[in-house]
Amino acid sequence: MTIVLDANLAVAVAMPMDYTIQATQLFRTWKAMQEQLLAPVLFEYEIITALRRAIALKMLTLPEAIEGLDLILELGIELVQPTKTLSVEAIQFAERIGQAKAYDAQYLALASRENAPLWTADRRLANATRVAGLGWVHWVGDWKPATGTADSI
Repeated sequence: MTIVLDANLAVAVAMPMDYTIQATQLFRTWKAMQEQLLAPVLFEYEIITALRRAIALKMLTLPEAIEGLDLILELGIELVQPTKTLSVEAIQFAERIGQAKAYDAQYLALASRENAPLWTADRRLANATRVAGLGWVHWVGDWKPATGTADSI
């Protein structure tokens, strides 16, 4: 099965956040099931930006951010280049969910093209897609983890 995931979900694995346990267990499950993980190329830019912001806010040190980046880049996520069709669909999805910016819509367009679920740790995106009737978008907070702790992936 193919799964599309956004940068917020990957960052939740790399640094302590509200949904780190759920995100870690999701990745562990996907790895065990040998799922194909996809994200648009902007994924890498978004994780770098999120980690840099965490440094600026004193949530991470530079070495911790680099370690987190290494962890994310080793998750086996295949980055997909944009196409004209994906770009057009991204604009349409941004309009459909009422977003002025189309970053999140890139993930939606890719998931739609792949007929795959999109997993996110962005509650705002999850809520907007629910309102728009996009039932294939899943919020990490809805994941019911098995008992245990968030060990390394």
